Amino acid sequence: MSRLKGQAVVVTGGGGGIGRAIARAFAGEGAGVIVGDLGDSAEAAAAAIRAEGGRAVGAPADVTRADDMRALAALAERELGRLDVLVTCAGLGLSGLLVNQRESDWLSVIEVNLNGTYRAIRAALPMMMAQGSGRIVTIASVLGKMGGYGYVSAYVASKHGVVGITRALAAELGSQGYPAITVNAICPGYTRAGMGIAVQSTKAGPRSGEEIFERYYKRQVPQRRMMEPEEIAQVAVFLALPESAGITGQALNVDGGFVMS
Repeated sequence: MSRLKGQAVVVTGGGGGIGRAIARAFAGEGAGVIVGDLGDSAEAAAAAIRAEGGRAVGAPADVTRADDMRALAALAERELGRLDVLVTCAGLGLSGLLVNQRESDWLSVIEVNLNGTYRAIRAALPMMMAQGSGRIVTIASVLGKMGGYGYVSAYVASKHGVVGITRALAAELGSQGYPAITVNAICPGYTRAGMGIAVQSTKAGPRSGEEIFERYYKRQVPQRRMMEPEEIAQVAVFLALPESAGITGQALNVDGGFVMS
């Protein structure tokens, strides 16, 4: 399919899990993709896309560094001539009971998930505003709409922030004369092969996202299953298509019915 032929896309955190599935899905629709992630994972994901006949460039990029985010936007302009879609998928899930959690761990999660989203958006916006169009898709979480058992207060706080910046920016852009730049969040539920949450060891508590899902949440999910990364990716693609032009400021759940709001 080539519904996005000629479009230029930047995906942060595109080297693995949900981000890699998103980069692959956009390339499969004919878009050129800049894959940003830590270390060699970005180029590995881009190489896999090229092996399938897609157009992709990998670039080491750390969302905690504003210069790296500006470099990704510049790379899109240099390699693809424009920037139509930004997907902010980089994330970090350190956990621990708030009362015991080290301040450095709390700040690391906020720095990557919330401040990293800000930096990526801030770098991409000037190009989109100059074009008068663009699509920004943030990857939040259903835990950005609720609390969450499993020692994840920092993660929950950061993802609430991602939903907040999404809605605030959508309103801001519309009021400033840029209604063709849409901003939406995807809120995945527990997703197989996603980032997961590195749960600190406790005597009785679960130690992985899958364990948390099986122990506490599976019976609350109507579909009784975890999501697949490709399901998240297809919603990201939809939010870049002309058919979604009227959707902005929304936080769309892809979670098997877990959170119905």
